[in-house]
Amino acid sequence: MRIPSWPIENPFGRAGRFASCKFRPGMPNSLSETTIAVTQPPSGVMTPVNPSECPDAQFGDLEKGLSDKTEIDLPRQDDHGWRRIVRGFTPSMFSITMGTGVVAILLHQMPYNSSWTNYPCYIVFGLNVLIFVSALLISILRYALWPELWPAMINHPTHSLFLGCFPMGLGTIVNLIVLVCVPAWGRWAATMAWVLWWIDAALAVTICCSVAFLMISVHEVTPEKLTAACLLPAVSCIVAASTGGQVAQMEALAAHEALWTLLTCYCCWAIGFFVGLMILCIYFYRLLLFKLPSQEVVVSVFLSLGPLGQGSFGILQCGKAAKMIFPKLTLLPSEAGTILYVMGLIMGLVIWAMAIPWMCFAVGSVLRLKFRFPFNIGWWAFLYPVGGVASATITLSAELDSAFFGVIAEVLTALIVLVWIICFVRTIRGAFTGELFPKPGVCELRPDSGAKVKLHIFRCFKTRTRTNADHRNE
Repeated sequence: MRIPSWPIENPFGRAGRFASCKFRPGMPNSLSETTIAVTQPPSGVMTPVNPSECPDAQFGDLEKGLSDKTEIDLPRQDDHGWRRIVRGFTPSMFSITMGTGVVAILLHQMPYNSSWTNYPCYIVFGLNVLIFVSALLISILRYALWPELWPAMINHPTHSLFLGCFPMGLGTIVNLIVLVCVPAWGRWAATMAWVLWWIDAALAVTICCSVAFLMISVHEVTPEKLTAACLLPAVSCIVAASTGGQVAQMEALAAHEALWTLLTCYCCWAIGFFVGLMILCIYFYRLLLFKLPSQEVVVSVFLSLGPLGQGSFGILQCGKAAKMIFPKLTLLPSEAGTILYVMGLIMGLVIWAMAIPWMCFAVGSVLRLKFRFPFNIGWWAFLYPVGGVASATITLSAELDSAFFGVIAEVLTALIVLVWIICFVRTIRGAFTGELFPKPGVCELRPDSGAKVKLHIFRCFKTRTRTNADHRNE
């Protein structure tokens, strides 16, 4: 007896992607992102064909399907307007705040700075705060309206990695409060920066440890599917350390407050840096065996600079803070601060040098494709790691009084500002055209109690089913 099957309707045309995929019995489960309800009468459960028949299904298998009399009630109101934007607002959107924040920091800290560059810094700083608050409110609304998206996102092997973007985005704001607001507003701004930093550090450590545990316990990670995005949770801890190093240097803090801040910074730096190094070794192994990533995600190679650039900048800032704090305390001899400063300077220089080959790998991967790769939200991930290298270069230039590092820092800053302008313009255009907020896509179905089935969305197109009668009428 021939089992009826029907094609999935592709909104981009019948000849488009996945146009050949059909549902029929027998197939295993996989992972999902979005969930919508499906009404199922008491009958057998159909499952889609093997994903090998759908070669473009690169983000996961099609899941348990529908019976021959299943009727899907798609929430079409979620596919349009603000609900579509909110529903498609993943944690990766916080990479925009990371890139915008690091641009403001570099404009403020450039070695050959002038007063006129402060005004663009203030504008970008205000824009970054606006973007961060908006992204936070949209994220809260997303999981309030669709609470099932939270566990689906946590269990997603890619989306969960971008949770580290949230504390890193918050870290840029804390940095700018220290650099811009504290000198102008005094004690209360310093207190605000200190409180926000403790929140940022707690979130960073929690995300780093929890996401790493999910990677080794829940997520299906294979070498060929490994990306540099796995470094994001670890880098969030390093960013908390580098930010805390600057917070600890505020004169408005009491000596014991600065000490506890500094000790926490060293702990955060150790957690993030050494976890990041382990992941970086595995990622290099993946590149050796399976070569560079695909054209669409080739810019992710720049993420490998994250633990090195921020690691160098973080240990330099901690050393500077130790040199300032320990002479005020009797806990250790005052020379301890100088020793930690010198150790931080040497380690910062060594780690900065470690970033050079990875910078060459990243630039070479882009030049190899002759800049022919599409724009996506991942472009924002390019800015922050390179910005970390630029921040470390600026600090080395100041501490070593080196014109060599100063020139390199100026060149990196100019390139980052240029790429930021391109990303910002393309993101605005993508937001208006809807490219950044795709519609729900390829589904996976899981049996539930009663006559309900949860339909999980993976790729960006809508599905339509036909009853047996409709199929026979063809």
